Parts: sequence; C-alpha cells; structure tokens
Amino acid sequence: MPTTAEIYGYGILANAICCVCSICGAAILPCAKRFSNAYHVFLSVFMGLAVGTLFTGAVVHLIPEALGVHGHSDHEHENEDNSTEYDHDDHKAGIHVENYIWYTMVVLLGTYAFYLLEMILTFLKKRKGLISEVAISTEPGAANLGQLDSDSKSSKDFYNVNSKGHINLGSEEKKDIAPLAYMIIIGDAIHNTTDGLVLGAAFSSDIAAGIGLTIAIFCHELPQELGDFAVLITSGLSFCQAIWANLFSSLTAFIGFFVGVQVASYATAVNWIYAVTAGNFLYIALVDMLPELMKRGSNSWKTFCYHNIGILTGALLLVIVAVFEEHIEV
Repeated sequence: MPTTAEIYGYGILANAICCVCSICGAAILPCAKRFSNAYHVFLSVFMGLAVGTLFTGAVVHLIPEALGVHGHSDHEHENEDNSTEYDHDDHKAGIHVENYIWYTMVVLLGTYAFYLLEMILTFLKKRKGLISEVAISTEPGAANLGQLDSDSKSSKDFYNVNSKGHINLGSEEKKDIAPLAYMIIIGDAIHNTTDGLVLGAAFSSDIAAGIGLTIAIFCHELPQELGDFAVLITSGLSFCQAIWANLFSSLTAFIGFFVGVQVASYATAVNWIYAVTAGNFLYIALVDMLPELMKRGSNSWKTFCYHNIGILTGALLLVIVAVFEEHIEV
C-alpha cells in the first residue's frame, strides 16, 4: 500500500498534469490555421491515443479492479503458494502476467480486429463506388475552424488581426454569452470531478494503477479541452474568459481527488467508483470518439494511419503498465 505522502504527492501531481490540458487550447488553437497540416496530424494521433487509452484503461485496469480479479494481495498469495508451474516459471523470469490480462488482451484484439475489418470494407466499397464520401462533422479541438475560410463572419468571431499584425482570438465586439457555454463549463466540471475521484481511489490502492489512469485521462482530456476552448470562444466568451472558465472546470478534479482518497478506505465504495468510471471510459471511447474516427479515417488513408498509430500506442502503454505494475517502483 502506498504511504500517505505518496498518495497525495503523486495524486496531486497527476491532477495538475491533467489540468494543464485546460490551457493548452490557448497555446495550440492560434497555431491551427498557420500550421494546419501539423495540427491535423497532432490531433488525429491524439484522438487515436484517447480511444486506445480509454478503452484499454476500462478493460484492462478498471473492470478487473471493480470485479475484484485484480487484487494485489491475492497475487501475493498465489506467488507464495506457487499453485501452478506457469506462475512459478514466470516468477523465475521476474515477470508475472496474471491470467486476467491475457483475457482482456483478447477482448482488445477482438475489438480492434472488427474495427479494422469494418474500415477495410468501407475503403473497398468506396473504391468500387458503392458508397459516397462520408460527410463529417467538425473534429473535436477544431470547432468552427473548418468554416473560417468560407464564412467571413465566423472568421471574425474566432480570429482577428490587430494593428500590429498579431492574431487575437474572439471578436472585438461585445456579445451575449450563449447558454451552450454554461452547459460546457458545468458538464466539464462534473466530468473532471469524476476523473479526480477515480484518480484518488487508484493512487490510494496502487501507484502504478494511478499512473495508468493518468495516461488515459490526459490523452482524452487534451483533445476534449481543445474542443471546449474553441466552442467557448465562439459562444461569446473572450479569450481570457475562455481560459479561466476551462481552468476553473479542470480544477474541480482536485475536489474529486480528495474525496476519492477519503472514500478509498471503503473497499466496496472503490469498486463502485471503478465500475462507474469504466462505463464512462467505454462510452466516451466507443460512442463519442470512435464513430468520429471512423468517419474521418474512411476519407483518407493517411488519417486512418494516424488514428491507428495513436490507438496502438495508447493501448500498448496501458498494457505495459498492467504487466509491469508490480515492478514499478516510485
């Protein structure tokens, strides 16, 4: 079990790293139009990373924890008893891969295989002219950017150039803040509180598990915060107001973290937290993000490859954390 200092030290650091995503929009979006190709590659890879880390985090880390099959104490008893020759051989090698990891990896590979199959069939149908180009919505993190060239009013709402030639975000005209902005801020605050809650529970039980979930949360928070920042700007907030609003909503993660640490002393409560968060991760990965990736990937082989680089990298990172978490010393 981690010490109190380790729980709060690494937990607060992890939350701070995730909170940095809230101000990344201020740094990245102004460069979006000037370096559009690099921005497209960056966002495509990160969208894939988000899907890979969220899905893998839910399947490999959270669901086994919620079901009680990822118990470190049970693992230690298995090592002492040497119940099977397989476990004994793994121990000699210094690496113990628990059986549940193999099963969850089959779930990952099965899902990925069907994703690839559907994408390949879509490309083949397009090549034969059986289906037309897929109309795509604006990619998260690029809200309204695609319309800037064709709609001068939208362009002025999002970007303007001052007398010195510097680019400013947001319209110089004062306009009312749309209700959408408040909905995004409140929804993001609730979402970040949930992220902090699961990080508090994770770091209280195992530092390696907390690191794995931090990677998953960071990878999906970055593109999400980019999208939120762009929408806040176009909803009537000024550049500074959008930064403060995003920062405020991200800081609620610390509230969730401190609550999670306190609740972590109740094993049943922690299992429920893991279960709810697993459902949240699966929904975001498979319902919110994957369909958008498939729409965009079906229109370009390059984009499809960028997405897959992100998906495979994200999944591999969290599988490695799961396999070697017993050997991670912090």
